[in-house]
Amino acid sequence: MTLRDPEVLETLRDEPELLALADAVADTQRLRRPPRRRSLARPLALAAAGAAALVTVLLWPGGGSGNPILDRALAAIGDGRVLHLVTRVPVGAELINLSTGRTIVPTYQIESWSDRSSTRFHLIFRYQGRIVGEAVHQAGSSAAGQVDPAYTALWSGYRQALASGEAKLERSGKLYGRPIYWLRFPSPGHGRPGSLVAIDRGTYKPVAFRFAVEGRRPIDYRILLARTEPYTPATFRRRTKQASPLGGSLSHGSGVVGAPPSVKLGKGWLRAGPRLAGLRLSSTHPMSVESNGHTSTGLELIYGTEQSARSVTIQELKRPDDPGSWKTIPKGWLRLQAGEESSGRGASHPFWTGQVVLHGLYVTIETGVSKRAVLQAVRALRPV
Repeated sequence: MTLRDPEVLETLRDEPELLALADAVADTQRLRRPPRRRSLARPLALAAAGAAALVTVLLWPGGGSGNPILDRALAAIGDGRVLHLVTRVPVGAELINLSTGRTIVPTYQIESWSDRSSTRFHLIFRYQGRIVGEAVHQAGSSAAGQVDPAYTALWSGYRQALASGEAKLERSGKLYGRPIYWLRFPSPGHGRPGSLVAIDRGTYKPVAFRFAVEGRRPIDYRILLARTEPYTPATFRRRTKQASPLGGSLSHGSGVVGAPPSVKLGKGWLRAGPRLAGLRLSSTHPMSVESNGHTSTGLELIYGTEQSARSVTIQELKRPDDPGSWKTIPKGWLRLQAGEESSGRGASHPFWTGQVVLHGLYVTIETGVSKRAVLQAVRALRPV
């Protein structure tokens, strides 16, 4: 199952927040940079992608006949109106201490509520116990009392697939020190292997979701809570003023690819010298980033030929494009994310994105050269 399947897109056609999550799942399997306008990797969006896939698997409909293990899993989830989930999700990046070289892999905690009787959806992101993102979607007054049957089927799908037997017991095993069963949920009509949910062999409650990422090893999302609850209006009220993690940020510059430096570096900016990772500085130009209705201006340094695998791009901003995401980077640490970049005709190559706060500037480094090139760029940057 994928969130680009026609059945899923048809179900979510009137749900802009959930469609944004569906897009995040597809778009974050590879990191891409279209010419002169590119999507920057955002860990909150990556985590949202996993949450979206989990909700979809838990709610997807099916048909068949059941068995005793599926019956117990069905009873364990409950039959309330609201599905309440709490998951622990890998950020999709690592943090590197620039002084010691120590590396850690942080996680987000995502709490979500979805209402099967309407189009309400509430999502909260926490990092180290602090809320760093929140999204609330509710139907307008014109939709009151009009429940889309497809949406109701989506919500009730986990229960329905368990009751009908279309969810299949694949194998037993151990996870997080506990004995579990792996249940496979099919991908309707496409011949794909589907997705896996692990249930505890004692409580029969979901404990993990295995999220398939194209070209990589599957990622496990730990489920801390999965149950259904009665509906209360307070559940779908916003609690903070934190920005939604579902949006994207775009950057664009005004320079010409391959042209000599068009802007002279002035005070307040950083430079890394005329050469970096064996590449010559080929362009320096102003750029801007749009995010959540705000525009941040900055400077972009390009080493090598822009848009090629053998290039390093350094973007400097005087204010963060996504404050919630930047707050999760401790002082003196680099956040580094590995991915893939399309290079035409179906080919792709490894790609790295690093983010760090240096001398009061918010710096993003993108390169297809190597992970080491990101670290070299960070250590080479000095105030003008």
